[in-house]
Amino acid sequence: MNQPILLADHASSCRARLLFTLSCKGRRAARAAQAPTSLQCTAFALLLFLAFSLLVAALPLSAQQPDLFTQGLAAFQSGDYASAALLFAKAESAAPGTSDALLFEAKARVHLEQFSAADTALRNYLQSHPDSGEALYLLGFVLHRENRAADSLELYTRAAQRRPPTGDDLKVVGLNYILLNDYPNAIKWLEEAVIAEPRNKEAWYFLGRAYYTRSRIAEARKAFLKVLEIDPRDTKAENNLGLVYESQAQTDAAIAAYRQAIEWQEAAEAGRRPSEQPYLNLGSLLLEQARQSEAILPLQKAVELAPADPICHMRLGMAYLRSGKLADAQPQLEEAVRLAPDDPAGHYQLGKLYKELKQKDRAKAEFEKTEELQRRESSKKPH
Repeated sequence: MNQPILLADHASSCRARLLFTLSCKGRRAARAAQAPTSLQCTAFALLLFLAFSLLVAALPLSAQQPDLFTQGLAAFQSGDYASAALLFAKAESAAPGTSDALLFEAKARVHLEQFSAADTALRNYLQSHPDSGEALYLLGFVLHRENRAADSLELYTRAAQRRPPTGDDLKVVGLNYILLNDYPNAIKWLEEAVIAEPRNKEAWYFLGRAYYTRSRIAEARKAFLKVLEIDPRDTKAENNLGLVYESQAQTDAAIAAYRQAIEWQEAAEAGRRPSEQPYLNLGSLLLEQARQSEAILPLQKAVELAPADPICHMRLGMAYLRSGKLADAQPQLEEAVRLAPDDPAGHYQLGKLYKELKQKDRAKAEFEKTEELQRRESSKKPH
């Protein structure tokens, strides 16, 4: 009884396996029929690429590249201030009043020393941002650089109501008072500046200059030494130390300081504009010490660096005159008088030269001009 049942089960099992095998072959055949060919894949990829390209082309320019303001910031941070200023101006034009583009344009213009353009940008910015302390302080600085000291002080007063001033801000306030020839207030605010920022070397330098101008020589010396403590190779501070030593009749120390300033300056980075001052001061002091032959070389350098400075020409002319080099002295002294026609000292030295050249009429004319200018200066002094 059991055997037929087993045969029947075996037959059923064989049929089932056959059906399963046929079913699998059918599915594989169907999948093979549905699978794309390599040509179809290539065509599909090309269609996707074309569709993406069309989509990108349809996007606005701002979605494809950084906006104008961001481009301006990148140019500003890289030091390309000319490009930055133009990009910020375009950003403001594209979306007026929606960003700080005008403020940053003004900063770029300041770096370019385009103070009139910076002034305009800041005033436009303040129309929509009237409480911006940063803009008010910057406009105060711009007005200072435009030699509008009183207007600058008014802006700094307004700005201080928005945020406390920094040491640099107080320094510019002090410099405004120097422009106004108000040295007591200049010293007051420059002292405040170095209290606020004890390592602000520019504030210390200008404080030293203010002390020196007011004949507070000991305090000037301390200020210049403080600059050199902050920056041990500061040429301006070393040169001014020479002036301090010279005022104290320490001739050797003064000459050494001037020469040290010149050495540091000549070793400085290429591209930095050298100052004629240490050369002029050294040459002038050597001239006073009757060392005119030594004075000629530094004074020649001073004229080279500052060809529009009448003092440089006059001192070089004097060195040539005292050395008996009359032909060399003449163009220097005549140029000094041309550049500063109201300076009696230049006319006096030119008169001495003409006298040495036996040109009596020309010498007389220069001496008479000297007297006339001296009388004019005397009449202006308060009695």
